[in-house]
Amino acid sequence: MRRMAALAAALAAALAVAWGAGAARAAEEKVFVRSRYLMGTLVEIKARGEDEAATQAAINAAFDEIARLERLMSDWRDDSQVARINAEAGKAPVPVAPEVFEVIRRAIGASRVTGGAFDITVASVGALWRIEGDNPRLPSKREIRQALANVGWRHVRLDEKSRTVFLDAPGVRIGLGGIAKGYAVDRAIAVLRARGVRSAILTAGGDTGLLGRDGDRPWRIGIRHPRALGRTIAWFDAAGTTVHTSGDYERFMMVKGKRYGHILDPATGWPVSRARSVTVVTKDGTLGDALATGIFVMGSDQGLRLAGSLPGVDALIVDSRGRVTMTPGLRDQAHLTP
Repeated sequence: MRRMAALAAALAAALAVAWGAGAARAAEEKVFVRSRYLMGTLVEIKARGEDEAATQAAINAAFDEIARLERLMSDWRDDSQVARINAEAGKAPVPVAPEVFEVIRRAIGASRVTGGAFDITVASVGALWRIEGDNPRLPSKREIRQALANVGWRHVRLDEKSRTVFLDAPGVRIGLGGIAKGYAVDRAIAVLRARGVRSAILTAGGDTGLLGRDGDRPWRIGIRHPRALGRTIAWFDAAGTTVHTSGDYERFMMVKGKRYGHILDPATGWPVSRARSVTVVTKDGTLGDALATGIFVMGSDQGLRLAGSLPGVDALIVDSRGRVTMTPGLRDQAHLTP
């Protein structure tokens, strides 16, 4: 129960969205709000529609799509295709569904773009860490050094023709937690759109999808302050896009007075301390989710250069000292909170 309450609070605080005057102006439409626990977080959908039955059916279909993808991609489910890929590491290629193949293909692309800062094989060393729970575990340097031998996106071999995934060494493990939610947001928004919904917002932890506008105005997005609970550090208006935030403020542990976050550097196997939070805004939710993690690992200078070089991508970074920097596109529209 405490975990569910914490997740609900985190959902409310991670990305504060004002459903305001735009909704009021659309008097003929009603707003329907539903939530469901999926992909390790509380997923909330707010959708506007004139026909209650049709809008509720669209929301159900969007949730069902996320649940379907979770069954395929969760590395915590023994019956998922990702779990099967990990079980067959170093043994045999595994045939997978088109969606799983696509997400892994996109993950490899994100690894190339970020120079390895984003890497789904970091799960090979991530299994050593126990960040959450009542008994946190700090791995030894020797354990991390040994596990790093199995980290590297080039261990993942894809065969387009047979649509198989092969991990080329027995100790290699993949986890799609840094990209699958972004893909699921994209797919769920597509489901809502296909069913006639024109205005909706979907929030899944730090990943948010915006369908259309908030009535006749854009959505107003607030970015959570990484060190002040309940406060935002900046806000901006957006429409028809996705917003993704990675931070060190919700999943971390304290050991002997030192803070260890859940985002690991694939190069070292240790938690990253170069940033406090990274927010990426882009129409491509799959890419945005991966970039939020990759830029967090890269840090402000490299991360901003990367985001600025990619078309249709903007980023806001709160570095380890609390300094806020942004790409030019976001700088023109974002407002820092006093």
